[in-house]
Amino acid sequence: MHKFLEIYKVARRIRRSQLILIDEYHPADQMRCPIHFCVGQEATPAALSQVLRNSDTLMSHHRSHGYYLAKMAPLDAMVSEFYGKATGSNGGLSGSQELSHHESNFFSGTILSGMCGMAAGSAYAQLFREKNDITVAVIGDGGMEEGIVFETLNLAALKKLPVLFICENNLYSIQSRINERTLIENWVPSARALGVDAKVVDGNDAILLSEELEKLVMDIRNGKGPFFLEVLTYRMCSHVGAKNDELSEERPVEELKKWKKHDPIKILRSELIRAGIDELKIKSLERKIDDEIFSSIENAKQAPFPLIDDAIACNYTDSFSKHIPKVRQKDETDFDSLQKETVLRPY
Repeated sequence: MHKFLEIYKVARRIRRSQLILIDEYHPADQMRCPIHFCVGQEATPAALSQVLRNSDTLMSHHRSHGYYLAKMAPLDAMVSEFYGKATGSNGGLSGSQELSHHESNFFSGTILSGMCGMAAGSAYAQLFREKNDITVAVIGDGGMEEGIVFETLNLAALKKLPVLFICENNLYSIQSRINERTLIENWVPSARALGVDAKVVDGNDAILLSEELEKLVMDIRNGKGPFFLEVLTYRMCSHVGAKNDELSEERPVEELKKWKKHDPIKILRSELIRAGIDELKIKSLERKIDDEIFSSIENAKQAPFPLIDDAIACNYTDSFSKHIPKVRQKDETDFDSLQKETVLRPY
């Protein structure tokens, strides 16, 4: 299959999974966890998918669905996780913000920039084992404001760790625009000041990103040390949940419209047509992707919820403070899917 088509397949799969799940989120309210969708930010994970091995480790921030799919982790298991089902990638116990898939070496976390620090440990282990695997750490522009990021960059440079730092700069930390939080235009000078080579690229051009990442990943595998890549992109959906920012005052409507003209999926599809890929072949691929996503949703709805005993067995300890009641009483039942829901806005 043409390389561009492979990239498009991943990007389209990410985009459609997000849009279809957004439609499913309300009014059904069957996904009982806050979800951070990544509409508009598909180009980087799609390009990254072509250069990573299963043995490479990818550690993502909480807007992680694209990177999960870029690591070729199973879509079925991701969707089931959102529904809190036992067939989920984490047994239905983690939801979206802690989405992981151990077999694919993919991990994400909700603690701001926490996975960035853990990536240094992963990369050091790879260096110690003398294999040419790499670790990728994905953070957002808001996450760059945490001290752990600079500590990690410093350590990565000092130890010449095989780690690729990717900063997705979508201009906002929740709803706070970057120019309201800092005077700098990008984070490249900060990385370079700590001895990490760095550059800024268009984060909506998957073809350009693919060319950049091929070279960067090869250099890191060959022992050239860490690299910091800042990708300029834009979130075309709400910060969290299925709310539409176009219907609110949280971001300028004109800004949204401007970035939607630079839609990474539309750009990539146009590149396919220019490269001579038959549009009927593209449409057939798109139909298959939609069928897969709808099938995953139906499978998730039919799957069982995890049992309480199985969930508690995942704890590292079975000891609890004497000041709190026992976690389980004999007369308690397993999870009730019809229990009353408390929905915190804008979830």
